[in-house]
Amino acid sequence: MKKIACLSHVVLLSVILGACSQATTQTAEEKINPGDKIGDFLITTGEEGNVNYWDQDCVKQDDQGEEDVYSCKAIVGTNINMTTGLYDGSVSSVPATATPKLLEDWTAFNYELFIEGRPVNLPAFGYIDVHHPVHGVIRFWNVVIATDRPGEINFRESGVADGDPFEASTNYTFSAPE
Repeated sequence: MKKIACLSHVVLLSVILGACSQATTQTAEEKINPGDKIGDFLITTGEEGNVNYWDQDCVKQDDQGEEDVYSCKAIVGTNINMTTGLYDGSVSSVPATATPKLLEDWTAFNYELFIEGRPVNLPAFGYIDVHHPVHGVIRFWNVVIATDRPGEINFRESGVADGDPFEASTNYTFSAPE
């Protein structure tokens, strides 16, 4: 009987302490990592061949000052890499292999990405080298958005590439296939 009473006190104390502790929630400042979800959107990584890198249906909005603003349409189920890539223009073979110049430029590449106002932990996603028929090898941060439902998601990127600063905001609208 003493064992049951002692156990009851331990359980009661645990419940009281648990009720008094503060719940942890993800704040807007916490970095996005692979596998995180924002609403119905999965933020993940991809492989060449199953991700759209440069053929999105995007329209640049009227002059918005220093920041470029884009509006893009996509079909639910399309995996889209949302980062700006770097290339050095040299012809490469398949599979894509980064040149020494691209490696040097990538090391100096200053880039930030925010999805719905939250920073992205870019090193956690890594990068991917993709072969482009005109530009050769393009290196992207391997940040991919995927969804199985219609919806909208916004991302903002900024950085400096080859001494040139850039800043852009893009709103993606995913719709059901027709």
